[in-house]
Amino acid sequence: MECINFTRKFNPDAILAIGGGSVIDTAKAANLYHAYPEADLLDFVNAPVGKGLPVTRTLSPLIAVPTTAGTGSETTGVSVFDYEPLKAKTGIANRAIRPTLGIVDPENILTMPERVTAYSGLMCCAML
Repeated sequence: MECINFTRKFNPDAILAIGGGSVIDTAKAANLYHAYPEADLLDFVNAPVGKGLPVTRTLSPLIAVPTTAGTGSETTGVSVFDYEPLKAKTGIANRAIRPTLGIVDPENILTMPERVTAYSGLMCCAML
């Protein structure tokens, strides 16, 4: 909610997400709720947790720059998060939240800690 409230307060023309999958997913949600300032958190969250409402408004441009490898969040219209009140992992799935542009620079992952590299590789295998 902190990121959503930030976009609502400052009304950005575009959003730049630099980080791993969670950072990019958070930016996707913030971009969506920025376009719908009247919406409640669960309005666009997938059923049965949320209402799964359709996205009918144009969102701001979102540029995603991943700094890890494995989630592919820079290419999808899915935003996954933990919904603490239910202790559940849920999300929003809609083509409208897919980043406008994904910039993948292999040099970003050269300085990843060894374990992050290993876990990213395992995540890729687990998703096959």
